[in-house]
Amino acid sequence: MRSKFFNNVYIAVEKKEVVKIMSIEKTVVITGGNRGIGKAVTLKAMELNWNVVISYKNHENSATELVSQANGVAKAFPLDVRSPESIKYFFESVEKEFGVPDALVASAGINNKPMSIGCFEYSKLHEVFDVNALGLIYCCDSYVSMILEQQNSEKRYKNNKRYSIVNISSLASTIGGRSGKTIYAASKGAVDAFTIGAAKELAKSNIDVFAVRPGVTKTDMTEPYLSDSNAAEQIKKTIACGEVAEPSDIAKPILNLISGDFAYASGSVLNLGGGGFLV
Repeated sequence: MRSKFFNNVYIAVEKKEVVKIMSIEKTVVITGGNRGIGKAVTLKAMELNWNVVISYKNHENSATELVSQANGVAKAFPLDVRSPESIKYFFESVEKEFGVPDALVASAGINNKPMSIGCFEYSKLHEVFDVNALGLIYCCDSYVSMILEQQNSEKRYKNNKRYSIVNISSLASTIGGRSGKTIYAASKGAVDAFTIGAAKELAKSNIDVFAVRPGVTKTDMTEPYLSDSNAAEQIKKTIACGEVAEPSDIAKPILNLISGDFAYASGSVLNLGGGGFLV
C-alpha cells in the first residue's frame, strides 16, 4: 500500500482502489498575521488552501502582498488591538466577508525594551498589557460573541460544529522572563490564565481554547539580540535542544490544534521551547 499527500488531498492506493479524503476547508483569523509567528501560521494555512483573514496595524503593503499569495480566499484588514472600536470594526468586516470563522489565532503582540523593577515607565507598562493581554482578551471576546450569536440563531438545527481559539503566550510566562523582561512575562502569564478560564467557560459551547508558549524564535521581535553572534550563541546554550526555533516550528502545532481533533485537550497550554530553558 502506498500513501501520499497531494495538495492537501490524502490518497491511499491499494491494488486498484483509490480513496480520496479531502481535508475540510476552514476559515481562520490570525491577528498579527503579517509578522513573525503569525505570518508563519498564515503561510501554513494558505498551504492547506484555507480561507485566511489577517490583521495588520502597520505595514499594510506587506500584509496585502502576503494575502495575494493565497490559492484560496485571503483578506487583510487593519486592526489596533488596543482599541475596542477597531476590534469591533475588524470582526464585523470578517463576518461580512466570511461569516463566522472556524478559528482565531491571537498572535498580535509586542515586546518591551528592558525595564528594571523600580524604574518602570507607566506608559510602556500599560502598552505591553494593552496589546499582549487586554487586546488579546478583547479579540477573543468579540470572536466568541459572533459564535454564540450564530449558535443561538441556529438552535433548532442542533449544530455541533466546533470552533477553536489559539492564544500566543510565551515560555517567559513560566520563568519570569529574561533580565528586564518581567513585564512582558507577566503579560503572557495573563494570557495563560485567561486561556485556562475561557476553556472552562466555553466548553459546553463547542469552543476549544488553547495557548502555546514559544521559546526563543527567529522573528523581528528577537532579531536585535539574535543578530549578535555572541549573544545568539549564549542564548542557544540556554535552550535544551540547542537551537533557536523557526517561526514554522511554532506554526505547525498551532495548525494541528485548530484542526478540530484536540477538543478534549481544550484548556491546554503547550510549551514550544525545544525542551525548555536550561538556566
